[in-house]
Amino acid sequence: MKIWVYLYASIATFLWVAISYVNCQAALYGQFDFIGYSGVSSMHATLSPMTYKVLFIERVELSTNVNLNGKPTYSVEFDLATSEIRPLTTLSNTFCSAGSYLPNGTVVNLAGAEAKQGVVQGFNQIRLFNPCNNGTCDWHNDVYTLLTNRWYPTVEQLSDGTLFIIGGSTSGVSVNNDTINEPTFETYPSITGTKPVPFQFLKDTLPHNLYPCVHLLPDGSLFILANTNATILDTTTWKIKSTLPKIPGPPRNYPLTGGCTLLPLDPSNNNQPEVLVCGGGNNNDSNTLKNVKGEFTCGRISPLSNNPTWEMESMPFSRVMPDITMLADGTVLILNGCNSGTAGFNKCSDPVLTPVLYNPKAPAGSRFTKMQSPSYIPRMYHSIALSVPSGQVLVSGSNPNNNPSGAGPFPTEFRVELYSPPYLFTGVPQPQIILAPDSLKYGQSFEIEYKAFSGTHKVTANIHNPGFVTHSTHMSQRLVWLEITSSDNGKLSLKAPANGAIAPPGPYLLRVLDNGVPSNSTWIMLSK
Repeated sequence: MKIWVYLYASIATFLWVAISYVNCQAALYGQFDFIGYSGVSSMHATLSPMTYKVLFIERVELSTNVNLNGKPTYSVEFDLATSEIRPLTTLSNTFCSAGSYLPNGTVVNLAGAEAKQGVVQGFNQIRLFNPCNNGTCDWHNDVYTLLTNRWYPTVEQLSDGTLFIIGGSTSGVSVNNDTINEPTFETYPSITGTKPVPFQFLKDTLPHNLYPCVHLLPDGSLFILANTNATILDTTTWKIKSTLPKIPGPPRNYPLTGGCTLLPLDPSNNNQPEVLVCGGGNNNDSNTLKNVKGEFTCGRISPLSNNPTWEMESMPFSRVMPDITMLADGTVLILNGCNSGTAGFNKCSDPVLTPVLYNPKAPAGSRFTKMQSPSYIPRMYHSIALSVPSGQVLVSGSNPNNNPSGAGPFPTEFRVELYSPPYLFTGVPQPQIILAPDSLKYGQSFEIEYKAFSGTHKVTANIHNPGFVTHSTHMSQRLVWLEITSSDNGKLSLKAPANGAIAPPGPYLLRVLDNGVPSNSTWIMLSK
């Protein structure tokens, strides 16, 4: 009897120690949890505005596990609450496409690839999705098409909500070249005319200029980086406003793919913009893509400062194809990708399973933290990471195989994870938004009623567009801190951003943070 009592006590002690260790690890480094299956290879993803669902989009291929009306389909709606998927119509080949939101919350997915398996080409197609909560919404084609074929373009929202569409190639390719390069930009709806606008910058940055890094700056201009070159484009004259220094190190674009983000805008420093660019593939200035190693460095620049310069730092790990994802508290999560090789089919090895947290407010030299809570799922070429309303990050995808299969070292991946950052393991419950508006005008003063639990009453608030993500490119990703005009226990008086250059019109996640712990977000529509 005593032996069994001792045995049970020992097991209970072991379990208590194990659970305590797991909880301690999560509080320090966060935690990955498997939540379901995507049904399709989720190489493109975006939130469906005003819902708690995600749109997954893949390419036309043999790997899909989803059918609609007896035929394979390549896009689904993934419910964050239930992990259920709803098949959506495939109108054209969406491989290597791009996307964003319109001011009314419509999701736009444009460009793509060649006709395949009975599905028409998507190079110049514009596909629209009007979100709903009743399971009836689906993709439909616009009557308009792009002015030219585009594969691997980037989309960024402008200050009036118009979509800026730049670059790409006119067909699929391993490395871009001047025969198929598309060195132009256009807008949707068009405000730049009936022909694509030539852009010399995209000739000068060959061959590494696909999915260029583009961010709207608070003066209404655009920061654009391709290869190692960076420039600012005036969106009133459509001319180069200024040329910035080249980022040190190797090219940062496909197939030596790095990642970039606009760091959070904050009214307390007059919304001074900073851009962060990290990782990529270092080919040691070689003309070949053999023996490429991941790049350690990150560059940070204030493009509108009087003397823009790159501040260089090194990540704890080198990384090709990083996803640089904005977290709810304004820190940045760097995850996914590999340590050797390049973007492209079967060209990458040595997956980097451990995320890195970047704190933009910390002093240089102490901004990176290794999150010692790795995923066990390699996320290689065609992976995504997307912030979701709960304050977590949805992680999915990985399809590095030209002929998708369940075999080999990195099979086509359908498992979906949620990464929960350390701020969800503080022991303090997430604050709750009790009452908030569902629409805001620029410069509007408004109130939020909330319930907080930390006892510190250190409450902040922000709005967040997690963007449209594919191929390490987080299009229109943006987080803006809100000005607090007064704070009374349980009530915040806030001021909306002043204009569309700070936050373009459209849907945003609105949240409060209690001593750094974010609430579940609510959707708001921001407009003129």
